[in-house]
Amino acid sequence: MSRPAGRKLRVATIAGVAAAAVAIVIPQASSAAAGHPAAATPPAASAAGFPAFVHLPADQAAHPGATEEWWYTIGHVSSHGHKYGYEVQLTNGGLAELAITDITAGTYYTQQVAYKAGQFSLSTTKLDVRLPDATLSGPMNAMRLTASLPQGRLDLQLSARGPAIYGNGTGLFPFLGGSSYYYSLPRLQTSGTLTLGGKTSQVTGTSWLDRQWGSWNWTQLHRWTWMAIQLGHGESINLWDLFSTQGEEHWATVLHRDGSESIVSVVPLAPRATDFATSPTTGQRYAGKWTVEIPSLETTLTVTATPTLQEIQAKAPFTPGIDEAASTVTGIYQDRPVTGQAYVEQFGIWR
Repeated sequence: MSRPAGRKLRVATIAGVAAAAVAIVIPQASSAAAGHPAAATPPAASAAGFPAFVHLPADQAAHPGATEEWWYTIGHVSSHGHKYGYEVQLTNGGLAELAITDITAGTYYTQQVAYKAGQFSLSTTKLDVRLPDATLSGPMNAMRLTASLPQGRLDLQLSARGPAIYGNGTGLFPFLGGSSYYYSLPRLQTSGTLTLGGKTSQVTGTSWLDRQWGSWNWTQLHRWTWMAIQLGHGESINLWDLFSTQGEEHWATVLHRDGSESIVSVVPLAPRATDFATSPTTGQRYAGKWTVEIPSLETTLTVTATPTLQEIQAKAPFTPGIDEAASTVTGIYQDRPVTGQAYVEQFGIWR
């Protein structure tokens, strides 16, 4: 189906991002990249008149024509006050990137494994991604996520609550010399079990699913910071600060409680990033605290990684490491105090 009925879009123009996305015509290869009948039809107009290039639930499934594609799930869960974070990323190339953070204890555990063709499977008709150490399957209101690494295991039920975030308001935007389809399910009610150190706990919490696919040129990427921010009063923010051969782009798609979206400019993160730490294994240098300022929304947030280093020893294109940090959020949103939680992804050397 297309977008939820009655969904509205509010746009604050960002040069080269929002304007470019609105002007995009679906390339001829996009129908093949989508791989679903619904996606091959002309896109429906949103309530604001912008085209919707993402179709749910069809686009939960794999897109056989996409050069790059991933299912990226992160979450914050707890058991009797003990807090954990997790990240599970599965790709169409057979890469499984897994992490569990014991937020309360300040420890983390990660693993990345690349599997060969024939060792994993992707469904092109429904959400069903199966790798030897992780799976993601099921309808949007009853997904099952499993993941195993030497130190622990996840077995979680994820149920989408509320609307999706359509990246840049349309679900399609220019990216690293190509184009990317992109949406997020930012409020996934989560329950199940988490095993760590031989102890299995019943956990509950909230997760976030990112879906991105398309074709682009990784050699154009220099570094990025990406954030999935879930604010306690119900707003969700998908934020990018990306450095590439085209320069720096810093912007966010904000999903409001009423279901509308704002595409907003973000003050560059790097000048006010602090609490840096250097990985002892890869030499990568990551920030542990950021100031997120969104002038058009009268918003200033402090995002703090707990702990600072939550690095995965990565293979290409994120060699040698990428930080996937469970984080807390405090600050002012639309001139009112707010708290929340986030995941922050950092790639590249930040100085």
